[in-house]
Amino acid sequence: MVEVDLNHIYKKYEGNDKYSVNDFDLHIKDKEFIVFVGPSGCGKSTTLRMVAGLEDISKGTLEIDHKVMNDVAPKDRHIAMVFQNYALYPHMTIYDNMAFGLKLRHTPKDVIDKKVKDAAKMLGLEEYL
Repeated sequence: MVEVDLNHIYKKYEGNDKYSVNDFDLHIKDKEFIVFVGPSGCGKSTTLRMVAGLEDISKGTLEIDHKVMNDVAPKDRHIAMVFQNYALYPHMTIYDNMAFGLKLRHTPKDVIDKKVKDAAKMLGLEEYL
């Protein structure tokens, strides 16, 4: 895990005169667990999509481990997220679904096992592995 900093983040979609995300600041410390909660349309998903690199940041900087990531491709950010309308791979076990992104990055099996089990424990899913 590393630190994540969102510094004065703005998002304005083309053709819209209002910002979807307006001057958002957040510092996430190493090993800290963050949850975004708010009404529909308040910018939660947009912010997460900007962190993942799936949306461009209109203004501001995103830093991961003290490196500016604004122009880094999503695949190179090493970010994983579960979307609101998520899709699991039905032919895979829960364990394999959770490990999928790490396997794509050729993470060693022992590291994958530890990370999946740690995440399952945090989410109360241990009995389903």
